[in-house]
Amino acid sequence: MDFQDQDFKLADYMKPAIEEGRYTVTGRQEVARPVSETFQIQKEICITANTRTLPGQDVFSVYPSPEQQGDFAGTLPFIVLNNQVYPWIRHWRDDIGGQPVPWLALIVVSEEEGAAETDVKNSELPGLKEQGVFFPLREGEVTSCRDDDNIHILTVPKQTYWSVMPEASDLPWLTHVKFVDLSATEDPVAEQDGWFSTVIANRFIPSLEGCSLKSTVHLISVDGYLDGNIPADCDRVRFISIYHWSVYSEKTQDQSFAALMNGIGRNSHAVKDQSLKPHYLRTGEKTYSRYHSPLLPYHAERYENLGGEGRYTADGRLIYDAQNGILDISYSAAFNLGRMISLSRRTEAEKIAAWRKEQAMGEHLRMLDRAIGVSLPELCEVCEKLSEGGGGL
Repeated sequence: MDFQDQDFKLADYMKPAIEEGRYTVTGRQEVARPVSETFQIQKEICITANTRTLPGQDVFSVYPSPEQQGDFAGTLPFIVLNNQVYPWIRHWRDDIGGQPVPWLALIVVSEEEGAAETDVKNSELPGLKEQGVFFPLREGEVTSCRDDDNIHILTVPKQTYWSVMPEASDLPWLTHVKFVDLSATEDPVAEQDGWFSTVIANRFIPSLEGCSLKSTVHLISVDGYLDGNIPADCDRVRFISIYHWSVYSEKTQDQSFAALMNGIGRNSHAVKDQSLKPHYLRTGEKTYSRYHSPLLPYHAERYENLGGEGRYTADGRLIYDAQNGILDISYSAAFNLGRMISLSRRTEAEKIAAWRKEQAMGEHLRMLDRAIGVSLPELCEVCEKLSEGGGGL
């Protein structure tokens, strides 16, 4: 697929040029003069990433925002990383379906699920291995952490572990790479190359009706956790939380989208319940018009080109109720709202403006063609020369 000149791109994965690990680099030089001789040297190098803690500057954004409160009952949290190859920097198992399996997962744990969190020094990690706790720490692994770096630790009951952990086959579906055109963003953001990796949680944020429930989203390594090898005598599972943030969710059943849709189905009389709203016409008159939810059907005849307006305008979406001599503005309001949302996005607004300018120029050239009998290609050529200075006319 050709991605050239596209503002947005998606890819299933992006492998790093070289994976994390220890490597031996050999340099060899052969000299022919004054005598034939061979020189050789070897160097050991380590390729490593922040696999135990992630600095804030490496995170582009998270959703929901940290400490945000709202109804997140149907929300899958996600994290966007500045490093596009970070989820695949470590090779820990065979590919699935030809795709590399990320070593990361995003899990959501509520405060009611028995989780315990603490911070320790990197040098203290081996001491966290204890009886009854499954903690598959790689001792002696390549890491960029210093001994005194703070590492966030998450410990959950085994039952919570089975509730929050994704399957290995799900991991490729929960990560992807994307490119976003940042040319229209603020200067510090526009300086970035636009390539990001995204990790999505496999679980909706837990919510309770009537009270706010705290949940914490953790970015963890799945290496060593997904093979079903948790000993039977372990009743807790311990993770290194590479990055984490908390949100507060309260289920507001009467305000959530799903509840509203269910309410429409239960209250069939709502179709008849419509309200009159003050309506100021473009010509200056004041009147009242009927409004109802645009998701509800309206059983009335619709007139084409009402008042000379085409259906591609807000006024063209007005419905006239001839029986009562009143307008229904429901679809017109929905049309106007959709247009404002589209125009609020700068990239889309610029494309719409360019398209309208192109259409207006084409109509102008066709009008000139009919008026003076000059073909459209000839008019285009004349306009092009005029825009360049018109030296050859």
